[in-house]
Amino acid sequence: MKDAQKVLTIAVASRVLVIAVMVVSSLLFTYATTEHMNVKEMNTPFVGMFIRFDSVYYMKIAQNGYPLGYPKTIPASTGTGSPMPPRVANALYSFFPFYPAVMRALATAFTPILNLTTSLLVAGVIISNVAFLFSAYFFYKLTRKLFNSQVALISTVFYSFWIGGVFFSAIYTEALFMALALGAFYHLEENKLPIAVILGFLASFTRSDGFLIFIPFLVYGLLQFRPSKIQSIKLILSSAIVASPYLLFNIAGYFSAGGVFPVQIIARESNWGIYPLLINQFVAPYCVVPSFQAFEIIVLILVLTPTAYFTFNIKKTLTLETKTLGYWAFYVSMVHVLFTDSGISSSARYAIPMLPIYWVLAKIYTKKRLVGAVLFAVITTMLVIAAYMLETANPNLL
Repeated sequence: MKDAQKVLTIAVASRVLVIAVMVVSSLLFTYATTEHMNVKEMNTPFVGMFIRFDSVYYMKIAQNGYPLGYPKTIPASTGTGSPMPPRVANALYSFFPFYPAVMRALATAFTPILNLTTSLLVAGVIISNVAFLFSAYFFYKLTRKLFNSQVALISTVFYSFWIGGVFFSAIYTEALFMALALGAFYHLEENKLPIAVILGFLASFTRSDGFLIFIPFLVYGLLQFRPSKIQSIKLILSSAIVASPYLLFNIAGYFSAGGVFPVQIIARESNWGIYPLLINQFVAPYCVVPSFQAFEIIVLILVLTPTAYFTFNIKKTLTLETKTLGYWAFYVSMVHVLFTDSGISSSARYAIPMLPIYWVLAKIYTKKRLVGAVLFAVITTMLVIAAYMLETANPNLL
């Protein structure tokens, strides 16, 4: 079997597992909240399973765009119980435009036979699941270039069955973002800089923290920097282009949001700013259910496993695996985001772009197969639990 077929088989198998669990959960269990039960009743069969939590915001943006000016209403409280000022009451600016724009574009193919809402649902499900297949392919190609075929294939298995990968099938940005980001990284490794920059630019327009993918571009440029070396200068300039959507979206939003930079002001205070540091959330009154704490603790252990690996193999990484340093730097930046700007229930989802997680797990598997098999069994079991929680709209999985 050719490598591309193996990758496709692995990726499809993970989607079959996730969707099967969601279908069974939909038939056997009720929803966790009345709000999400109402959402279930309003949605169409099957595709309705994939609109959860943040999906509603993407649907709103795809249908109506971003709001003008400051919102007029004040919600009762934020996630921490503190009141939210009027100007930050609307969180739509937390969500970047490329994914809903693609949803709206694809939905036009279905609007002759379906209403707009259903068309957007169908479009979102197609985009997420197809983009995931592309992301798995680019992940494999990138990893094979950095390591070897064996590590690449095993890493792809861990990537496809990662706990947060349940969102690859939902109406979320994760799959599209990873397809674009991994495509950018692969073409960067292939020295096809124009394609890498275009894909990276679009990836940055897909997620609020997506601009951080400029880091591998920058590290590459700095590692080979010479004042007279044109390629290193191109890479450094390219990193600025890849990061620029964060600034561009803020500037565009400045005029529509009413004279403030929306991502930095509105989105930060209404979304990221409501969370205390991740460690503090373990004792927060809204996150004290022991079973879910155990779930998140396991996630964090897996997320931080590469840190231990890097510490014990720092000499080898710095000397023999210098091409991975940009991705390690990106990993560190995402660890910072995870611990300072995210909710505890989002840990597995925020960890998705941390590529060293899958590489280190694959290396553990190649050296100690039994330990690797146990890790895979744990991750797959947690993926099944995550799929159940997503389908039942459990608020402990956001």
